[in-house]
Amino acid sequence: MILEIMPQFVTVFCVMSAVIVISQLVRLSEILVTFGLSVENLLLPFLFILMPFISIIVPISIMFAILLAFSRLSADGEFTAMIASGYSLRRALRPVMAITFVACLIALVGAVYFEAWGRRETLQFYHRKTQTELDNMIRYRMKPGVFLDDFLGYVLYAEHISPDRTRFENVMLGPGHNTQNQHFTLLAPAAAITGSVETGDLRMSFDYGIIYTTKADNDDVSVIKFKRAELDLLSIFREQIFGPGSTEDDYRSYTPIELSRFIDSLKDTKDPKERETWQKARFLFHQRLSMPFACFAFALFAMVLGIQDERRGKSHAFLGSSLAIVIGYIAMMSFKFLTEKGLLSAPLGAWLPHIIMTAFGVFLVYQKNRLPPSESVFDLRHIPGLRNLRRRAKMRADYG
Repeated sequence: MILEIMPQFVTVFCVMSAVIVISQLVRLSEILVTFGLSVENLLLPFLFILMPFISIIVPISIMFAILLAFSRLSADGEFTAMIASGYSLRRALRPVMAITFVACLIALVGAVYFEAWGRRETLQFYHRKTQTELDNMIRYRMKPGVFLDDFLGYVLYAEHISPDRTRFENVMLGPGHNTQNQHFTLLAPAAAITGSVETGDLRMSFDYGIIYTTKADNDDVSVIKFKRAELDLLSIFREQIFGPGSTEDDYRSYTPIELSRFIDSLKDTKDPKERETWQKARFLFHQRLSMPFACFAFALFAMVLGIQDERRGKSHAFLGSSLAIVIGYIAMMSFKFLTEKGLLSAPLGAWLPHIIMTAFGVFLVYQKNRLPPSESVFDLRHIPGLRNLRRRAKMRADYG
């Protein structure tokens, strides 16, 4: 049984990984456009982006691997022969649970360590590339008296540039062609770049300048004079890659110990925003521990759905498995929403969906083990206790 499941698991895992990578092609294309096409820029982001999904890919892979294995046994008549020789479904559960336990450990390591590692390495990768890209812009691509039309999404112009490339005179900054809903022009007699990518404080400051702003629906012009204005270049670059609000999710890259300390530091906070962050971080901590246990629920579902009556067609099992994944995802997202709103505790919100699904999976295996292979476990006639209730209701209706 194990030798039947293992090849299927590896195949499905590779297919699911490819699907995840394909779903991230838009994000990866932005990386290639920003940093250029190279082997490093192509392969490393694939690896880093895939790591946070390990805890999701493994349960789905083990589910379809077991489903394919039992579907083949059922289609070839081998499972019927096993039942006839006294090899029950309950006995077949042992090797399935053994391989599911190994898959659960893999998913657990992926959720607890690889997910945070992938996010940390992604940030470090972008920081390294950002340093190189900004250095190239400032040192080589930016020239005095020439418009630089791709300066982090803006158009930058400087009439004079100092030899060390850190000070500029007669500077103009405006939105680029990809900058939406921004209509402004900044003019300043002097500007300077301070800090560095390595220290995380790379900024561009403008002195004694003027900002002209317009609205998209009319031609009114607003003029703002300032003594000093600063742009956080790293934040701008980060938002271009990760999107707005990415800095608020930095706790997702923490190791288990760091995440636990972060949760403890916000435990007694009274600030509503920090309280919301505490709820999300606490749920994330328990979700990373609970998510791998979806392997057991999905494995139980796959065993039952894989044993099919040929009259129902082969697509019935795959449809049932897809429906189980969708229902499980909806349940987890619903409990996550309730937890983050403070309506449920984080441990309960993270663990309860998996407990419910696993309990239901155990019930399905119990039903399938005691019924003939051709009988459906969802038939109301075979639900324990329900048949007696229906019989009593019928007797009451017959005898008044």
